[in-house]
Amino acid sequence: MELTFAQQSTAFLCSLVFGAAAGLLYDIFKIIRMTLCKGKASVFVTDFLYVFIVSLNLFIFSVAYMLGFFRVFVTVGSFLGFVICRLTLGRLLSLVYCPMIRFTESVCVKILQKIKKNLKKLLKNSNNILYNEGKNKGIFRNDNNNSAEKADSFEDEKKHKEREGLLEAKRRAFFFFLLFFPIKS
Repeated sequence: MELTFAQQSTAFLCSLVFGAAAGLLYDIFKIIRMTLCKGKASVFVTDFLYVFIVSLNLFIFSVAYMLGFFRVFVTVGSFLGFVICRLTLGRLLSLVYCPMIRFTESVCVKILQKIKKNLKKLLKNSNNILYNEGKNKGIFRNDNNNSAEKADSFEDEKKHKEREGLLEAKRRAFFFFLLFFPIKS
């Protein structure tokens, strides 16, 4: 069965709209890629997902409008719709969302840097944390006169063990924090 000129013209115009929709979908994937995807593998996955979604929808569109036949003008119309959308609406949208994403990222980075800085100050100022533990094994600061006392001189061995437990818990919390928020030099 042959398609009439009116059916072909309608299919071509619909393929232009389909291409424009694919261009808007590309902008959505671009926003996702800019905010969430920092590695090459994640960019590859999002691009592959986009191509899969668009090609599947193009196939369904061809089956629905072209009675299951592949027509070159449908593919050309989709491509033209995509290019027109990217050169007009896509550029306008990127003028809006690109600066917003960059601003949000810079604010988040500044907030994380302040949190890391304050956490590092808190941990350094804590009396229970020993830095250079290998050199000064068993030495703690005394709160009264800031002199060093040997761990063996604690009158109560239970207090010493509690301090060691708190020290270990703080160290673990600090390294757990560094695992998720590494300090960049």
